[in-house]
Amino acid sequence: MDRTSDARALAADVKTCVRRLGGTFMKSAQARRDADRLGLPGFTYYFYGRGGVLGDIEPDIAATAFMFFPPAFVRDHWLAGRGRLRPHQSALCYAETCRTWGRAHLAHIPGADRLAELLRRVAESAPATGLPLFAGWRALPLPDDAPARVAQLAHVLREHRGGLHAIAVLATGLTPLEATVARTDGERRAKFLRWPEPYPTVTDEIHRRRQVAEELTDDLAASAYAVLSAAERTELRTLLDRAYCRAIRLRG
Repeated sequence: MDRTSDARALAADVKTCVRRLGGTFMKSAQARRDADRLGLPGFTYYFYGRGGVLGDIEPDIAATAFMFFPPAFVRDHWLAGRGRLRPHQSALCYAETCRTWGRAHLAHIPGADRLAELLRRVAESAPATGLPLFAGWRALPLPDDAPARVAQLAHVLREHRGGLHAIAVLATGLTPLEATVARTDGERRAKFLRWPEPYPTVTDEIHRRRQVAEELTDDLAASAYAVLSAAERTELRTLLDRAYCRAIRLRG
């Protein structure tokens, strides 16, 4: 297998670990506690904390960064957050929520320092064109301790893949709602994301396009992982799976 195809295979292999390690903190008890402390409802903290790296932008602009949610829903929560604190402050608070979750769940994984180093190299090598959330999160300072660094860098790479997936979905001609309802848990997910009913009928063509979008996302993500040698890619697979098992899978 050549370097390019191996990098693509790695991007596809680790996407679940990256998604879960980089995203579980957002729905954790720690996030709820921090949201309560800041006086922000859960979804407000999610949008305004995660999107705070974009700066003091207008709600309609913020909504474009969260395309899998209804724009009006994002706008309302962005306005609610802006009434409480500045976007950069919210982003720093959200980053600290991520770090605190990492310290609680990744403190005892072997090889945390090495995993953080490999994730950092992948994140730094990734092109950020068209990926504002990824670029914003990558620009935040990293904490000194390895468990918190792993959590934050996993979230950075989650933003990387998430942004690429949004591009891939649009490239296939799907709407965000069509891509959502085409998931296995599509209708439940659409309701959770607050899309109003009725939902579009999921045809074979919509399913086909969603699969194409997933494969295109793997294609686009591959270049970030090409920075690693073959041995380092194997190492990253092993360390990510170990962290995922310890932090999430084995905890249920």
